Amino acid sequence: MLTTTLESYLDDRISELTLEVRQEMLREIGNPDSYLRDQLIYGSFGKLIFSEQLNAEEIQALLGAVIQEDYLCYGLGESGTDSVFTRSFSALVIAATIEYDIEKKVVQQDLVQQTVHTVIHYMMEENDTRGFIEGKGWAHAIAHGADALDALAKHPFLPKEDVSRILQVVQHCLCRRVDYLDEEEERLAIIIASLLERQNAEQDIQAWIEGLTRMVETQLDENAGAIDAYHTKRTVKNFLKAVYIMLNSKEIGVESNKDIFQVLEKWMYLR
Repeated sequence: MLTTTLESYLDDRISELTLEVRQEMLREIGNPDSYLRDQLIYGSFGKLIFSEQLNAEEIQALLGAVIQEDYLCYGLGESGTDSVFTRSFSALVIAATIEYDIEKKVVQQDLVQQTVHTVIHYMMEENDTRGFIEGKGWAHAIAHGADALDALAKHPFLPKEDVSRILQVVQHCLCRRVDYLDEEEERLAIIIASLLERQNAEQDIQAWIEGLTRMVETQLDENAGAIDAYHTKRTVKNFLKAVYIMLNSKEIGVESNKDIFQVLEKWMYLR
């Protein structure tokens, strides 16, 4: 039974997993049982990856599998169905694999770039924004997708032209008509810090912040009193607060953070 096998693996009672078990883990990656999906399957994928029990070919095969339509894009466009778990936990495995590859450099460049494009597509089309689902655990598709984008934002193979596409995805997520409840804004904020730290993207980010805040203020002006416009401003403000703290803590993005502070100072009526 998969549950028993993975419990034994995570408790170090068995030292490795067979190919057949790994394939079953993939088939069950979106199982609605949160214990099996989150604790056992995702936990075991993490252990397999970071304890270097997979060789370069197996790492690439795993990444190549989870970016396919039956995984990251399974049921894409649906909302309120269990298909979200397959998409969301595929995104987490992508994040783990790319994080591993940043240091180990075993994934071919074209596969990394294919992953960038697939994750961007996924994040633009994901409609299920639920966080924690009673009885089934975390879906958290936006947060898990943000984790995948963050890992890719740090990867040396990220094409320069995809920096702006990633920023577009972040803006899309922030400006959706949804009230995030489970710290999705903070997970999106990490992407900005990674782009600044790894991709020399300060000018891109400064221009993007200016455009984002101008768009929010235009929406407010044109839709005076509309609750959706107010909620978008609140989401973006929470996001900017998180970015500001992260950049301060990391001591990066000084010019971007000056711009962010000016926006927050204005939006929080401090001047």
